[in-house]
Amino acid sequence: MTVITPTGTAEDLASLTNMSDVSDIAQWCISRSHQQVKLQTRRPNLAQALSEAGIEVTDGPASLVLWLDDTIGDSAPWSHVINDGEVVVEGCLPVGRGVHAIAVETDRAVVVTSDGLECRRIEFIEGSVTTVPVQPVALETLDELAKKAGFGLADRWVDWSFEPPIPTDPCHLSLFRNL
Repeated sequence: MTVITPTGTAEDLASLTNMSDVSDIAQWCISRSHQQVKLQTRRPNLAQALSEAGIEVTDGPASLVLWLDDTIGDSAPWSHVINDGEVVVEGCLPVGRGVHAIAVETDRAVVVTSDGLECRRIEFIEGSVTTVPVQPVALETLDELAKKAGFGLADRWVDWSFEPPIPTDPCHLSLFRNL
């Protein structure tokens, strides 16, 4: 397997600036010196943005696992990380009835809707609309799953702005590390 060293140059990152939040994600990965990423996401441009930033997207275990866009469900990102690695989980939280915006970006908008029984994620990208059912995971449940797998919560934010979450936020970005 070939490992590509992140260059992190201004030129590399400048090419990502028009690609919504994927540039924030790539910059964060570079700032943490990750060279490989195991990626599970619905963002159509993220794998390309990471590759352009010099980060290899791999199918095997990696030092960083990005489990984004409510893909946690019943899956287990914990088994894809190597020792001393990190797992980032991004998703929505169980919400009552209504429509909740979880991402509004330059080329993408995502809302979560709930009728009290089922929850759906609706994404608007470049004139298309995609709707998928999601299984929101309560933070307590996510933290317990991580703990059982040998991971501890390192930090939590509302999104890639890295602002601290508030109780009424319908989403989260959680960083876990091997214990």
